[in-house]
Order: sequence, then structure tokens, then C-alpha cells
Amino acid sequence: MLTIPRLSDQGYRILDELARTDPGLFIGSATDELQQRLEADAKKEGETPYQANNKLELEVPLNPLNYIEQPGPDTDAHYAPLIRQAVGGITPAQAADDLLWASINCFAVSPYISVRWKTSNLRNSNPAKYVRDHWLWNSRPRISNASARLWWLAERANRASEYSIHSPETLLESMADNVGLYHQLSDRPYFAASPVLVAAIYDVVLAGNEYVYQRPTANKLLRTLNMKAGNMSFDILDYYELYEIVESSLPPLGAGAAG
Repeated sequence: MLTIPRLSDQGYRILDELARTDPGLFIGSATDELQQRLEADAKKEGETPYQANNKLELEVPLNPLNYIEQPGPDTDAHYAPLIRQAVGGITPAQAADDLLWASINCFAVSPYISVRWKTSNLRNSNPAKYVRDHWLWNSRPRISNASARLWWLAERANRASEYSIHSPETLLESMADNVGLYHQLSDRPYFAASPVLVAAIYDVVLAGNEYVYQRPTANKLLRTLNMKAGNMSFDILDYYELYEIVESSLPPLGAGAAG
């Protein structure tokens, strides 16, 4: 078991300020250097950077993430279950806690983030936003926040597998390796919160309709489903009914976002 500091509100605020003024402390920096700067700045301000008597105990070590060498999403399906296991059986409501993920990102997996998101860092002309997106902010955790998005990937795959004909591993790989569909789904909370609908969508796609992975086509499918949801309650439908609705909503092969 690994124990790391759990940030206080004051500590989070100081880190957010450091992200704005000195983002290099996060990018490629050793965790202890960032922690020393946090503690020094907190001391100057008379603040408490950590929650008193409330360490964050991770169920399994996260060191394997910090040995990543290849930037990009290729390891997401592999590491997502590790993050989920590390934080134990938290609920989606608990997963909305900025302090939880910022503590993990800054004190347990910061080297991983620097490599995993290296490509987007090179394209990003705003280093402060880059750090806030991946280390601190939790406004779009399923897309940006490094450890939170991995948790959501594993959590959604496991929840959907209770209804799906596919294993959690298959669903997780499908979500992680094809973010065009996954991100479009994540941006629609009504759909994303329904594991049975998520299962139906991915089962239809995996039944030979992989062209829906592309973002424009995924957008068209989900827009069609959204219109149908306005005329009927998806909440009262079972898996088979939802599967038929999804299947009947598939855009033609080659269809884009227009229309």
C-alpha cells in the first residue's frame, strides 16, 4: 500500500497558482521538488497544504505508470484498471473530488503524465493550461485529468459489462483505443450515466460497425439518439430494446456530422 499526502483546499490553490507561474515544476519535474515548493510557499503564506490526519492510502502502488516511455494513449487500457484498483471502491460522486486526483497526479504519477501527454504539450502554446488540464482541473475528468480519466475508463467499462455481451477488458480497449466515440459519449452525461445504454452502444459498434468510432460519425449517432430520447424515456427500456434503438440509429457508412 502506498500512502501520499492528501491536498487541502489551500494546498490545491497554491498548486494552481504554481501551475500558472511555474508550470515547469510539474512538467518533467521530480515529485519531491514540486512537493518542497508547495510546502515552502504554504509556509510563507501561513497555510496548511495537506489535510490534517487524512493521508491518501492507495491500495496498490502506481509506480508502473512512471516507467512509461511512449507518449500517447496506447497504455490507457492497461493502466486504467490499476488506477481504479488503487483508489478502492469509490463512487462516481467521490470521483468528482478535485483534491483526490490532484493529490494522485502531483504526488504519485507526475512523471507518467509528463510522458503520456508529451505530444499534446509540444502542441500547446499555453503551458499553464496544459498543467491545469492534466494535473489539477477536474472539469472534464474523463477527457483531461490524467488519473481521473483512467478511473472513469475502467469504471465505465466495468459497469457496462454487467449488461454487455463483451468482457470488461474488451469494452475498456474499445473505449480507450477509440476516443472519438468515447469522448462524444462522455460529453453527454444523460447517456454516459446509463451503463445499460453504454453497453448497447458499444455492443452495436463491436458487431461490425466500427466506422462509428470516428468522431463525426459518433456525433451523428449520438445526436440521433438524443432526439429519440426526447420522445421516449430510455430509463425504462431494457438492454434489448436499447440495442434495437441504437442499431436503428446508425448513420450510413461514411456519414459525417452534418445533417
